[in-house]
Amino acid sequence: MSLKKTFLFTALVCVWFDASAECKYYEGHQQNPIIVDIPSTLSIPRDIPNGTTIYQTNTVTFQGNSSYNCTTTFVQGIKNNLGTALPASDIFPISNSGLAWQWIRENGPVKGFGGSSRKPGGYGFNGTTHTLHLLKIAPLKGNLTIPAGDIGYYQIDTLQPLAMRISKTASIVAQSCETPDIKVEMGQYDLGVFSDIGDTSKATAFNILLNNCPSGINKVMYSLAPNPTTPAWDAGQGIIELNKTSTAKGIALQILDGNQTPLELNKDHVFSDYTSTGGNFRIPLSARYYRTLPASSGGKFDLGVRPGTANSEVSFVMSYL
Repeated sequence: MSLKKTFLFTALVCVWFDASAECKYYEGHQQNPIIVDIPSTLSIPRDIPNGTTIYQTNTVTFQGNSSYNCTTTFVQGIKNNLGTALPASDIFPISNSGLAWQWIRENGPVKGFGGSSRKPGGYGFNGTTHTLHLLKIAPLKGNLTIPAGDIGYYQIDTLQPLAMRISKTASIVAQSCETPDIKVEMGQYDLGVFSDIGDTSKATAFNILLNNCPSGINKVMYSLAPNPTTPAWDAGQGIIELNKTSTAKGIALQILDGNQTPLELNKDHVFSDYTSTGGNFRIPLSARYYRTLPASSGGKFDLGVRPGTANSEVSFVMSYL
């Protein structure tokens, strides 16, 4: 009697299906760089509006072997080496510096990776034009260095056929002038100077100092902004109220420009004597007291105005372009 043994062999076969597009370079093709130049030092105004393009490189026309073929629909876009990037956005932050960059292909910016797709087929970049834009997108966080090298890639599925490459390290310097606080001694005045509403004291001249201004700033604008504790009484006429610690009543403070014209508050005014070579400058202004109440009985014995301390403050805001 023979004993037969049966052996059962089982095999587990696992098959993975890759749902992503299969994109491959053509033979002899590979990643190539778009090489752009940025000045070794680039000075920009600190207060330039957000969204402003602060520098634009020369346009590069690509000629090289970076063509590819994809067998299914594929996604594409820019991968940011210097920070985050959202697929729907074409602005790529440079860490948290307040600056960002854009990859301009032909006449428009390219979105982040995943922001667009294309149908299957063979594609390439020969004859296409490319430009790098630098933008201010938020308050600047001090000076910044952008190292030489690849700041991002034009990605096609898993391929990165183009790199945006900066040829040399660039230093970004945020420009501004030094503007020290100013204390203006207004002096003392008899109540008889303020007989009726609109009467003013003699104007006291003072200067806003712009010290150590760097070269390269092409335009300077300034504005006067009332503070919460000293709001505007008449913004169009440059008049602000006295602060709460003042004991005088019926009096406000009026700011005048260098021509003795009331200086409108919350409005940008161009400083016409500024030159782009930089240096030290003075913005001539003056201030005077202004009666804000109508006279009830007229003259210096009017009960609408009372003597006392008369102090006020206003913020001076600079914009550099």
